[in-house]
Amino acid sequence: MRWTGVAIGVATLSLALTNANSITSWGAEQTPGPRVAQLLDRADRWRETTDRAGLGSARAAMHRLWKKMEEARWPGEHARDQAQG
Repeated sequence: MRWTGVAIGVATLSLALTNANSITSWGAEQTPGPRVAQLLDRADRWRETTDRAGLGSARAAMHRLWKKMEEARWPGEHARDQAQG
């Protein structure tokens, strides 16, 4: 049981250090209010801190790659879309 707690702790710490944007995104989806505003302020400051330390660079690179792949098309797909559109 101890190893489970350690694994969860390591995963939580790793995500908090390398994926601070997700905290901000999650907070933005919550119902607006004073606590959410405070959360977003703290999340923005945490994201800025991790970005300055370079901890978010791997996530940013993966996000850019994901967006590029999302925009990718099969050969001839653009012409088919125009013909249908």
